[in-house]
Amino acid sequence: MTKTYHFRNLILWQQAQDLGHAVIQLTKRMSQSWANAVIGRQIIASATSIAANIAEGHGRFSYGAHRNHLSIARGSVAETDSWIDLLWREGVLTLDEATQFHNRCDQLSAMLTTKIRSLEKAETQDKQRIKETSEAYGEQAPAPPYLASDYCS
Repeated sequence: MTKTYHFRNLILWQQAQDLGHAVIQLTKRMSQSWANAVIGRQIIASATSIAANIAEGHGRFSYGAHRNHLSIARGSVAETDSWIDLLWREGVLTLDEATQFHNRCDQLSAMLTTKIRSLEKAETQDKQRIKETSEAYGEQAPAPPYLASDYCS
């Protein structure tokens, strides 16, 4: 069976998507107020843009463009983490819930940093564009900076 190297199979993307889903579920239980509506929109936007930027970067043809989207995703992780802190301060989250969200954000940030640095190294080493090949439509290999182990089977 061939392994498909698609962004939906990336562990990094799946964890980001899981965080976005958890944030959406969190906002559904927030009391209705003007402040919570504003915070809810902001945290949903930041949390859901993490996976979206990982996916968009995965679809780019140059190391620089790919790296830029991963950097934007990393910034969205930091923004989401900040909104989580505010929700804890406002009593929407317990300390345990906030800690769990913070840990997820820390893990995503570390994974994104690793991939950004891998792209920087790859870009410096070979100065080539990522080229789409015929393998993109059949049996394929993972696109840099990803390894086969970065994908689910």
